[in-house]
Amino acid sequence: MDKLIGRLTSEITQNRDVSIRKSDVWQLPVISYEVSFGRVKRLKMDILMKMLLFAFQQSEIRRAAVLADMLSVEELFVSDLIDKMQHTGLVLLGKKGYVLTPKGHDYLDKGIFEEGLDGEQAEISYSAAHDAYSLNETESPANEGEFPLYRFAVEKDTDEESMFELLANEKNSTEEGFQILVSGIDDFEELETVFIPCIEFQCYDQKQDILFARVWNTGTGAWDGKLEQQIEEHELVEWREAMKAEVEASGQ
Repeated sequence: MDKLIGRLTSEITQNRDVSIRKSDVWQLPVISYEVSFGRVKRLKMDILMKMLLFAFQQSEIRRAAVLADMLSVEELFVSDLIDKMQHTGLVLLGKKGYVLTPKGHDYLDKGIFEEGLDGEQAEISYSAAHDAYSLNETESPANEGEFPLYRFAVEKDTDEESMFELLANEKNSTEEGFQILVSGIDDFEELETVFIPCIEFQCYDQKQDILFARVWNTGTGAWDGKLEQQIEEHELVEWREAMKAEVEASGQ
C-alpha cells in the first residue's frame, strides 16, 4: 500500500502547481451476489412454423395428421413442431382444436421464435456509494489492513431490474441468424460484503486556487470520479474554511 501511495503522490504532483494537503485510506463496502438467470435463443420463425400458426388461426384443427396432409409434410415432423410450440406457449389445445395464445399471435406478427436454453449463473457486485452493479470478473484485492469505513457509505435495497439490465448488456449476444438473450432473473443470493481499500488525497492547485479530491479505487485500479465528486460536494466548503484559518494563523 505504501508503494502505491508513493506512486499516486508522484503522479498528482507532476503538476508543480498542485500540492497534497492530506491523504487517507479507507474502505468501501461492496456487496457480492450470486445470480441465476434464464436465457433464450431468438431466431426468425421458419416457414413451416408460420404455416402451422396461420392454419391454427384460420381453421379448427385437432390432429397433426390433418396438417401433414394439407402441407404434404411428414406427420411426425408436424407433431414434433406442435409439441415444441405448446411447450413454448405459442399454442394450446382447445375444445375445437389448436388455438394461438397471445404470445403466439405476437410471435407470428413479429416473425420470431424464442427457444429456452439452460440457465446460467454470474457473480455480481453492488456498490451502494456508486449505486452501480458490475460483473465480478476478477478477485477482489486483499485488504492489507484495518481501515475506517467510507464516511459517506450508504445502504440501499437490492434492485433486481438493475441486475437484469447489467446481465442483458453484458451477456446478450448476436450470432449469424440468431440472438442469445437474457430472459430474466430466476434467483439471487447475497454472498458477502467485501471492503475495497481506497486512497484519498486532498489536493490544492495554487495557480487556479482550487481544492479538489482524488480517490484511487483499488477494486477498479483507477481514479474514481464518482467518489471524488461525493467528497467534494460534502466537504469542499469545510476544506476552504480550514485552509483560510491556517493562512490567518500563520500570518499572526
